[in-house]
Amino acid sequence: MYLKLIENYIKNLTLNDITIFALKNNIELNNQELDFIYKTLKNDYQLLLSEDYLKVFSNGKNYLSPTNYEKILNLYLEYRLKYL
Repeated sequence: MYLKLIENYIKNLTLNDITIFALKNNIELNNQELDFIYKTLKNDYQLLLSEDYLKVFSNGKNYLSPTNYEKILNLYLEYRLKYL
């Protein structure tokens, strides 16, 4: 059931949604980072919800600044502990 809710949310996710969420969490993304996060969420959200989520994050090191990588990983882990 939760997977279907997440799937529906991801289908409707926009670049603006990501930008707003990032800014609310003190993360400023450049266009390349925003594009990477958007495509990753659209294509790999199931992997992010699995125990293999670090595979997605290891790829992120190539597209995110070190500061943003750390902020996003910490934010993800915070939400993962809270909701999964």
